[in-house]
Amino acid sequence: MVPYLQAENLSKRYGNLLLFENISFTVNKDQKIALIARNGAGKSSLLDLLAGKDTPDAGTITRTNDVTFGYLEQIPLLNP
Repeated sequence: MVPYLQAENLSKRYGNLLLFENISFTVNKDQKIALIARNGAGKSSLLDLLAGKDTPDAGTITRTNDVTFGYLEQIPLLNP
């Protein structure tokens, strides 16, 4: 399988709130994934990291060349 996205040992914290620590996963070509968790668990924060809109406190994100990542933000900035 061809890996499109690989996350290794990602951690993210906001102040004293630890959202996630040392998570690792790979998304391969033609693979479908879903993020399911309770509110406030860090799903949007993880997507921000994967999209390059934020940086992890620890860990690395590797994207295959020519692969772009996009998603509809939870609170999008729209032109009125």
